[in-house]
Amino acid sequence: MKEKLRNQLKTLSQINGGSGQEQLVIKEILSQIEPFADEVSVDVKGNIIAVKKGHKEGPNVMLAAHTDEIGLVVKNILPNGFILFEKIGGVPDNLLPGRKVMVGKNNIPGVIGNKPGHLQSPQEASTVKPASQCYVDVAMFSREEVEAAGIRIGDQIIWTSDFMEMHNKDFIATKAIDDRLCCSIVLELFKNIKAEDFAGTLYGVFTVQEEVGLYGAETAAFRVPADYAIALDTIPCGDTPDVNTEVELPIRLNQGPGLSVADGVGIRFFSFIHPAVRRIIEEKADKLDVSLQEVAIVSGGYTTDSAALTHANGGIPVATLAVPRRYSHSPVELMSLNDAVDVYNIVEAVVKDNENAKISFI
Repeated sequence: MKEKLRNQLKTLSQINGGSGQEQLVIKEILSQIEPFADEVSVDVKGNIIAVKKGHKEGPNVMLAAHTDEIGLVVKNILPNGFILFEKIGGVPDNLLPGRKVMVGKNNIPGVIGNKPGHLQSPQEASTVKPASQCYVDVAMFSREEVEAAGIRIGDQIIWTSDFMEMHNKDFIATKAIDDRLCCSIVLELFKNIKAEDFAGTLYGVFTVQEEVGLYGAETAAFRVPADYAIALDTIPCGDTPDVNTEVELPIRLNQGPGLSVADGVGIRFFSFIHPAVRRIIEEKADKLDVSLQEVAIVSGGYTTDSAALTHANGGIPVATLAVPRRYSHSPVELMSLNDAVDVYNIVEAVVKDNENAKISFI
């Protein structure tokens, strides 16, 4: 499974698909999952809903993973050919200057320019430039030339990042690990699990627009009659020298999946793990001898599709099971394939024992 997830992640992570412009990711996932699902549809929002039926009646279980990645969008094309942009999702300003990017449907290469260090004042050299003061240089010298290359207002701008295996090849750094990794997990589960392996119905939901408000999951919940759900995502690590691990975020790389007990962003998004789904996950992890890293991260600006699924369409019992990754929302997100395999094994065990799922709050 490790090699399957490695190859799948390599394919999906290198496709550009910012929030609202996930079409190429959706097309790739569709082409792979259709032969292994009983039904597949793409709703008006862009969510893929894949259905696989077991050998007898049982609960409906949803596994959700989001297809979009953070990025930028063309705001304006200046008369001299430089491109201004807006941020889509949680893009850190300090990661923008000097970054290589691809622009628009034709993947026009560009760079986010930066004033030469020789000319910067001491204040400029020590100040993070906001996105509103940044620009993309595509080495074209008029608005007309840029437009002739196929770039339009609203086109996505995605930073580039190769698929880098570390010295220990169990560790991979690249862009969009959040959440193409868990899309890979759901894809591989559909390819490997057979109808005779489980009871009930499995719904694989590949959501859109998670990074800007969980909007895909919110609409998908009205189309999927799930008895319970697991949102599969990534979770930041707190095990680097610049973080007080125990105080700020006790999540470590290569130490097992993260199980978010409570998380939220402001007053708009909040999710508390459903006790029945928590019990199901913990029981499976225990039988597999997989360590779970349980965490509450309400004040840390972290949430997942669970926060939408937990209240949409009357509410779905839901939990978030996550793969730890360092350097979140950057071009060098770093993950362990061992953690990914653990997540795969847990969700496979959950589906195979689906007929025994007891979904009760008390």
